[in-house]
Amino acid sequence: MANQTVLITGGSGGFGLAVAKVMADKGYQVTVCGRTAATLAAAKEAVPALTTLQADVAVAEDRARLLASFPAGAPDVLINDAAINRAHDYPNDFTLGADRAAAEIEINFTAPIELTRLYLAARRKAGLDGRPGTIVNVGTPGAFFPLDAIPLYCATKAGFHMFTLVLRRQLKDTPVKVLEVFPPALDTGLTTQLNVASQAANGADVIVATAAETVAGIEAGEEAISPHPDARSLMASFPPYDPAFLDGINAGVRRAPGWDQQ
Repeated sequence: MANQTVLITGGSGGFGLAVAKVMADKGYQVTVCGRTAATLAAAKEAVPALTTLQADVAVAEDRARLLASFPAGAPDVLINDAAINRAHDYPNDFTLGADRAAAEIEINFTAPIELTRLYLAARRKAGLDGRPGTIVNVGTPGAFFPLDAIPLYCATKAGFHMFTLVLRRQLKDTPVKVLEVFPPALDTGLTTQLNVASQAANGADVIVATAAETVAGIEAGEEAISPHPDARSLMASFPPYDPAFLDGINAGVRRAPGWDQQ
């Protein structure tokens, strides 16, 4: 895996930066993106081996620019980590007073799906369809629970999880692996509008350990990576779908002839 190229969105801080450091220390050529120059400068100071790019994944032009920055045509590994997490309360006047859903939907759901499309398109354009690649989508156990405080985070991550499952099925006969990470609540600053009971115990040391276990799971090709006992205990409540059952369901829902000509 050493010398492979990696793009980590949201990698200028928090869990993404911790993963970036582990991978850079192992010899990966890691590029991280972030929205502000200050956070990128701090990331570069913390991990000098990083390549940093200022980009907002919610902006289509920035997404295209990220993929275009790789001389080979596309990175070997795409890690969709960028996300925001905001509190919402629909009986409350603050939530009812303005649209605070659009940004969360764009960053957590639309952006990683579009980056995935651009990644696969860039590989094809560069003649890399036959070369191994890896897409890593950072999810959350919260995708499986209706958490009252964060309905948009739950909804976007649940949708992104389902996209990941379908993408894995669609790419099963290609050399591109689709992996998903379910980290626990970490004290990274993602949840500034929330009080998360388990988060205080998951500070810097736990973040580093979780990142190391995540990278080990990526290298092992684990489809569902739960890099912490808390996450593993939660995810154990949701066993994976039986592939034969899914094949049977999918047999009744097919693309119509000419769908790609409409």
